[in-house]
Amino acid sequence: MEKNIQCPICGSVEIGQGKLSGYANMMPINKIMSTGSQIIADICTDCGYILSMKVKTPEKFK
Repeated sequence: MEKNIQCPICGSVEIGQGKLSGYANMMPINKIMSTGSQIIADICTDCGYILSMKVKTPEKFK
C-alpha cells in the first residue's frame, strides 16, 4: 500500500484493503468460460470511502 494515499473526503491517511465476497467476481466480457477475478478495494478506515477498486488477477482480461 502506498504511504502517500489520502482520503479525498476526510483527509485521513489510514487506508485499508478489502475484497468483495460471495459471487462478486469481475468477469471478462469476451470469455465465456473464465472464472473472472476477485475485486480488491482501497478503503478509508476512518470514513469508509472507497478510494479505488481493482481486480486481483488482471491477466485474465487479456
